[in-house]
Amino acid sequence: MNKLTTLLLCAATILTAIILPGCTEESKTYRIGVSQCSADDWRNKMNEEIEREILVHPEATVEIRSADDSNEKQIADIEYFVKNGFDIIIVAPNEAKAITPAIEKVYRSGMPVIVFDRNVTSKCYTAFQGGDNFCVGESAGQYAVNLLKGHGKVLELTGLEGSTPADARREGFKSAIARAPGISIAHSLPANWNYERAYRLADSILTLNPDINLIYAHNDRMAIAASEAAKRHKVKPYILGIDAAPEIGMKAVKDSVIDATFLYPTEGHRLIRTALAILKGEPYDTVCTLPSYSPVNLDNADILIGQNEALKEETSKMKSLKSQIDKYWDQHSAQTTLFYAFLIFVVILLVLFVILLRTFWARKKMQDQLLEKNVELEKQHCQQLALNEQLKQATQSKLTFFTYVSHDLRTPLTLIAEPIEQLVNASNLTPQQHRLLQIADKNARILKRLINQILDFRTYENDALKLNLTEIDFGRFVEECADTFRSTARKRDITLTVNIEGECSHLMAVDTEKMERVIYNLISNAIKYTPQHGAVTISGRYADDVMRLTVADNGNGIHSDDQKHIFERFFRADEAKPHGSGIGLALTKAFVEMHGGTITLESVPGEGSVFTVTIPVVHISDRAQEVIPTMDGKDVESELSEIEYPEEKYIDGKPLLLVIDDNEDIRRVIAELFSDEYNVLSASHGKEGVRLATRYVPDLIICDVMMPVMDGLECCRLIKEEISTSHIPVLMLTACSMDEDRMAIYDSGADGYLPKPFSSAVMRKRIASLIANRKRIKNIWGTEQSRSEGDLSAPIHTPEGEKRSAPSSVDSEFYARFVALMEKDLGNPDLNVDQIAAELGLGRSQFYRKIKALTKYSPVELIRNMRLKRARQMLTTTTKSISEIAYEVGFSTPAYFTKCYREAFGETPTELRTRLNGDKM
Repeated sequence: MNKLTTLLLCAATILTAIILPGCTEESKTYRIGVSQCSADDWRNKMNEEIEREILVHPEATVEIRSADDSNEKQIADIEYFVKNGFDIIIVAPNEAKAITPAIEKVYRSGMPVIVFDRNVTSKCYTAFQGGDNFCVGESAGQYAVNLLKGHGKVLELTGLEGSTPADARREGFKSAIARAPGISIAHSLPANWNYERAYRLADSILTLNPDINLIYAHNDRMAIAASEAAKRHKVKPYILGIDAAPEIGMKAVKDSVIDATFLYPTEGHRLIRTALAILKGEPYDTVCTLPSYSPVNLDNADILIGQNEALKEETSKMKSLKSQIDKYWDQHSAQTTLFYAFLIFVVILLVLFVILLRTFWARKKMQDQLLEKNVELEKQHCQQLALNEQLKQATQSKLTFFTYVSHDLRTPLTLIAEPIEQLVNASNLTPQQHRLLQIADKNARILKRLINQILDFRTYENDALKLNLTEIDFGRFVEECADTFRSTARKRDITLTVNIEGECSHLMAVDTEKMERVIYNLISNAIKYTPQHGAVTISGRYADDVMRLTVADNGNGIHSDDQKHIFERFFRADEAKPHGSGIGLALTKAFVEMHGGTITLESVPGEGSVFTVTIPVVHISDRAQEVIPTMDGKDVESELSEIEYPEEKYIDGKPLLLVIDDNEDIRRVIAELFSDEYNVLSASHGKEGVRLATRYVPDLIICDVMMPVMDGLECCRLIKEEISTSHIPVLMLTACSMDEDRMAIYDSGADGYLPKPFSSAVMRKRIASLIANRKRIKNIWGTEQSRSEGDLSAPIHTPEGEKRSAPSSVDSEFYARFVALMEKDLGNPDLNVDQIAAELGLGRSQFYRKIKALTKYSPVELIRNMRLKRARQMLTTTTKSISEIAYEVGFSTPAYFTKCYREAFGETPTELRTRLNGDKM
């Protein structure tokens, strides 16, 4: 089936690759924006030419927008083209001065700009195309001279002031009129290319001067308006216009509304060709001035109008033809797509047929194999059932044996716990004996409670645990249970608050023994894991026949990953219960569920936890019985209260032990047992232990294996890798007895281990042995190695009868660095211990303890011995004077050198040389 899926995906990919090109229209590469300043007939003609030209350029599209003679709208149109990602902009400025900044901004941004018809006041454009307006105006002037035969008055209606075509047409007309002195321009007024304004101006002028002989308008609309005004005043001046648009100017000439109009070239097709040449990087004319044409009058108006109609007809046919071609192309694409789709479909059917055929034979073969395997599996299933039954019986036997053993443990535990309890209160004990018995009493009570929980949980699993309901006042019962914890809470500076609402003091039936265990577990856990000066709040509320009891604390909280497992048996969360058995909360949940209730947990790490017990209210009587909780405040205090220990005193000269264990009682027992012989430091986890070991450099470290934060194996590994602590012996404590566990202990670098429970006598001998071995290494450290290498760091006096032992690789590296540093600066009399320690990356006290532990000498003694060894070598091998040798090996004066030399070797340097010279003779 995987092959089938692969082939189908390949076929679908091929189908997509073939069909999509046929279904997708030809993409347009270039977008051209055209901004017209107005929407007059001349510009409509140009727009038709632009759209006709774009029909033959499928790689481009065009969008035309008109500003309607508004500078603000034209600037907005230009910004529209820029924001929408057009490739080029073609602009006919409404007013040169107003539009020039917008065109400059676009041009400087890198977008090409073509200016046409009307110019701007700068050269910030890509190309310019327009007619020769001066020439057009000059042609109109010459025509006027001919019509007036050299004499007459002229009214000129100009375009928009500031518009470059209006200025050029006016100057050209004046230039031609100037050649006929008998003709004068009586009035030249701006009509702003507008019909209504031209009509008002012409009407006003003709009212004042009805003898006007000729009206010259800068476009055909203004000329037609002037003709209407003249007709109103019943005068017949000659009327000339410009543009010769077919629908306006030419028609007006044909209808004898105006006498003539002058062709102003549009050339819209040339604009599109220039734009595409710019976009494609082809040659183009930067400035293109379009030629002017002859005037349009009654002699040629009909011909030009006919030509225009024929051109429009051809344009319409072109559009229709293109539409039909597009339609045929779409049909062709669709048919091609269907053909290829059908072809691929046939191929897929063939592939499917082949695959299905192969699948059929493979399935048949697989069925045969499965039949054979089913027979084997039936046999294995029967064997598995038999094994499961045996395992079930074995497990049941183990659980039964474990239960019997737990029962049997009760008797010896009672015989141990009761005498210890009696001895704790004895008055003839030393303080140390009293503290040791308190530890024993505390742990005996914990062990008794643990055995009771195990037996109860075993009974619950066997469905043999029954409810013995008693009608009680539940609120009072909770308060009495909480009172047994008040003394313990006060000693730990924890605020214990009980808030039982009035309605909660209500009769209800519960199994008092089991409910007491529930309350004990929740409150004891809350107090145990709430820091000093914290708070534990017990709240009760009765509503809707349901009793809701909450126990809240502001302790460390429980991690979200552990919350969903917290009520599972044998589960322990490091944050919440690092030393528990993992059965207390599971048994609590079982007791609550026996009452038909539920228990839930809400906890935020670092903020605290809230346990909520919800039990439905049931009744077996209408009167509450007096029930006294079986929990004793003394039991609670013995188990939860901390034992008061005297302040530790450190005595100089005693070896220093560092005990790293997460169980405070273990740390205290070891401290009590060895306080007479050793100074004892303690740490609750491996991370703290590494810090103390680095700071104090103890003589021996006792470390537990299983600890939170950092376990003992990692702690030992870090201690042995650190230069300042690598020489310290490490004795591991472990409750594991497997060979793999012992191997892991030695792999971490430990010097030995003791199994739990340990014997104090064995531990004392083991500690003494490890420290004694380290002292032997101090006495013989480096002698043979340094002598073989010509080193001067060997001790001057070596104890006799002692075996040599090689240091660890880390110690060897450290000592080699020390010797190399000394040999380099041996002649420096100002060399001191602080400088050497800083060079080796240690503090003064760490360096002192490290050197003392490795060589038995203090750093000062070792430096002096190395200088004396070098001096003795020079005395016997050179002829230098004693003073020269003294200064060369770093002594401040020859006299002090002689004194130290005599103390070390029993003779003075002079006596040595005298003796050597006498031997030679």
